[in-house]
Amino acid sequence: MSKKILFIGHDANRAGAQLVLLNWLKEQKKRGIENYLLLERGGVLLQQYQKYAKVWVWQVERDKGNKILKKIPFLKREEMVIEEPSREEIAILIRELRKERFELIIGNTVASLNVMQKIQGLRANLACYVHELDFSLSMYASEADLKFLAEKVKHIWVVSKKVGDVLQKRCQINENKITLLSPMVEFSKNPKAKSAEILRMELEIPEEAKVVFGCGLAEWRKGTDVFIRVARMLIKKSPDLHFVWLGISDNLFSEEIKAEIRKFDTDGKIHLVPVKSDARPYFELADIFFLSSREDPFPLVMLEAASIGLQIVGFRGTGGIEDFSEGLENVLVENLEENDAAELIWQQLNISQKQKEEISNELKQRVKGYELQSFVARWEKIESELV
Repeated sequence: MSKKILFIGHDANRAGAQLVLLNWLKEQKKRGIENYLLLERGGVLLQQYQKYAKVWVWQVERDKGNKILKKIPFLKREEMVIEEPSREEIAILIRELRKERFELIIGNTVASLNVMQKIQGLRANLACYVHELDFSLSMYASEADLKFLAEKVKHIWVVSKKVGDVLQKRCQINENKITLLSPMVEFSKNPKAKSAEILRMELEIPEEAKVVFGCGLAEWRKGTDVFIRVARMLIKKSPDLHFVWLGISDNLFSEEIKAEIRKFDTDGKIHLVPVKSDARPYFELADIFFLSSREDPFPLVMLEAASIGLQIVGFRGTGGIEDFSEGLENVLVENLEENDAAELIWQQLNISQKQKEEISNELKQRVKGYELQSFVARWEKIESELV
């Protein structure tokens, strides 16, 4: 019999860990299990979460000029501010949660540890599903959070072996407390999505040109700058190649990338595309998926590439790509060796059709281990063994 679980998420933004949690809740709901979720903040996935779980949001959205607005009701309520709840609001929320009598509280990412500490009085067993490596641990968790993880959290699940290694080294967490729980991915098919052929025309990429694709919100961790430098090397070697990065936004890092390629990409061989809700046509457009990440605990985009049999190239020591590609040849080069990455991409672009088909079939087979049913089977085994 399933335990009564309260999940904790740090927000409802559209990103890897949040999507894993959404799919988890969705599958449990299908199986008749009631879901409960406490979010620190809201986000674009909030309404989706509310379809599959009873949801509470810790932080409160208020009008900036609340007192003035009450006195002058015709003023527009456009500016909002997110605040911590008052003591009274916290007390009400804790009472609501206590009534549910949860047996287990699971934080989805270390960023949820902040809220978990505030509700530990519920007296349920505490667990955390960790999706972060070194840089993200520093970014999203305080030293107090990590101490709490090591000392107070009873069960720790990690998305990849690399995450477990980092937790043992950085937080001195005993390996017996850590269990591998590889994430799942759900591939949605949008019937209105553009075809790869239409996309190629829109990007003005010739029909015969080969395409290297990279994906992710442009930032240091995702190595968008690494992708651009490797692209520059390969365009010098073969001017007919095209490179597409999906995930440019209005952040400073994106602006720096744009400024960099303006210096040398006079023929428009590098295409920088804003974030899209449906990335599948871009994968279908490509000949190689280059995972240029410096740090990626378990990249779901890698699974999406593999699901259509798209060849993958990436770096050792960066996270979940090593778990997925274990035993495969011609996938990984040493960590951030950009020249080696360029050489391997070039080699893989020029292998025979028979070799491409063999690689494609192997990748499609491997990705089945990360589909929803496989994840649920892993989770049910873990849950049955919890004390």
